[in-house]
Amino acid sequence: MELPYTAASMLRRYFLREALSLYLVGFLIFIGLLTSDFFTSWAGSFARMGTPVQDMLLLWLYRMPYFLGVALAFGLVFALLITLARWIRQSELKAMYAGGVKPMVLLLPVLGVGLVVSGLALFTWGWLRPEAQLRFDILKDRIFYGSSPSGVLTDQLYTPQGYGLYFAQRVYPDSDGSGVRLEGVRVVEPGGAVWSAPRGRWLEAGVWQLEDARRVEPDGKVITVGSHPLPFPLSAPPRTDSYDALNLTQLHQIARADSKALFPLAQRYANALGALVLAWLAMAVGLGLREQSWAFVAVVVLLFGYYTLWTLSAKFAEYDVFGPIVAAWLPNLAFGVVAVILTLRLR
Repeated sequence: MELPYTAASMLRRYFLREALSLYLVGFLIFIGLLTSDFFTSWAGSFARMGTPVQDMLLLWLYRMPYFLGVALAFGLVFALLITLARWIRQSELKAMYAGGVKPMVLLLPVLGVGLVVSGLALFTWGWLRPEAQLRFDILKDRIFYGSSPSGVLTDQLYTPQGYGLYFAQRVYPDSDGSGVRLEGVRVVEPGGAVWSAPRGRWLEAGVWQLEDARRVEPDGKVITVGSHPLPFPLSAPPRTDSYDALNLTQLHQIARADSKALFPLAQRYANALGALVLAWLAMAVGLGLREQSWAFVAVVVLLFGYYTLWTLSAKFAEYDVFGPIVAAWLPNLAFGVVAVILTLRLR
């Protein structure tokens, strides 16, 4: 006997309303836990440096987007499994199955919610967190070292499509923050001409302005031209050498020439989609449980397991165990496979 469509819709709305109300609770719980860990970890350093309260709060505020990225996914897992635990305790899940309701009635709308949360997480990991991380790094260095980070990049190679090869031995910001400086510049044009200059500037307009430039034609003829602009389609890098402080657009640009940027780039997308994967697995696990206590165990196991794999993925990428792309997606791949298996069992 199948449950009427209207009754199934009411059941979905009832479940989602209860789960989403608990989502706020779970979200705030994880924000609180991460905040507590932040101040506990930094307490000794703050005390040793005599850090003003306003600087402590600013560091915490700049760290908040990272907390948001984690809490968006973990809070959803908490809400779903705690809701299912109550349904198990009050035999609502058993009654649902006895009435001929299939688990997919609840699973499909939750996947929709997970997709929306993943979209929010992508914005958080892709743009909000990098901007905050840049400010965090600058303030941290000012507190502990008395200056802003140098942001010096060495041996930078760029290969923008259709523009040839651009190389600089050093890329660093001006001391007054007005722009980006280049040293030891070499540019190979698609036609074979080679430009060289001891120094230059990287302009936001998409230009490398070479100083004391020299051009060597394909036939070997040398031309000294002094100051000369070369078109360059990538925007100037921010004042940092941390990939965490680069937004998605900047990471895409840098990853075209820097293979080390592939892992953090892939991880941004993997982190965002993790909310959907975790929500799917939480429902696949919870809908198959028959005792309330196992739902609480599932919360701990899922979150601890995902966080462990997420931490290990950086090590796998560092030692090139699976390659940067696979390493970044490893937690989602592993948990996604389990979710598929458990979902097939529910059918």
